[in-house]
Amino acid sequence: MIYILSIFGHFIILCPVILFLIIYSLLKKLSKKRVKVFGRAADMTTFILFFSVPESVSFLWGYDIGFITFIVAIIIAIVFTIIEWRSTKEIEILPLFRKIWRFLFLALTITYVVIWIIIIVQRIILYVTMT
Repeated sequence: MIYILSIFGHFIILCPVILFLIIYSLLKKLSKKRVKVFGRAADMTTFILFFSVPESVSFLWGYDIGFITFIVAIIIAIVFTIIEWRSTKEIEILPLFRKIWRFLFLALTITYVVIWIIIIVQRIILYVTMT
């Protein structure tokens, strides 16, 4: 049973898009406010993307970038906080966190897609040169 859960966990970490689609479809069926469903699904998937991007790089190329991902996220949060501080007199924490979290979702999703496009191109080139 633990082995099955381990396989499921690794699958979700390496394929967070499937988790996003599952969460999105469940929230769409359960929620009455369909406008906020995409944002909530993105919020829940962002946490998995923090593990998925470094794990994908580690799995595919053997490099550990977990710490770099964490540092970049902190730098992004600092930049967003400074921009918010300069544009408003009083910083509202919850909307600021939401902006940071949604931006991290976009950045991590784009990074994840780029990583997999690169690996697909590498495998195609490897296949063509081997034949």
